[in-house]
Amino acid sequence: MSSRHEQDEYLEQDEYLEQDEAERDSASRRNSLVALVVMAVLVVAGLVLVDRLSSVSALQDCLMTRAANCASVSPPPSGARAGRSGAPSTTR
Repeated sequence: MSSRHEQDEYLEQDEYLEQDEAERDSASRRNSLVALVVMAVLVVAGLVLVDRLSSVSALQDCLMTRAANCASVSPPPSGARAGRSGAPSTTR
């Protein structure tokens, strides 16, 4: 009889430790939310990186022309860089 009692007690503990459907749904939502936050952070970091690289590229372009004042360089509008605008290049 003690074996039967131990088995019943073990099954009760096992049922208590199992996750029910609501807990699984909650954990799934939490995992999805964490993944969404991570993806949003990666997208924002990518956009910041692209902006910084664009600024550095504009500064390098200015420095390569040997300009005297490159402090106030703003990046050109997209498609207006030399060689892409369709105008003949004036560099030699």
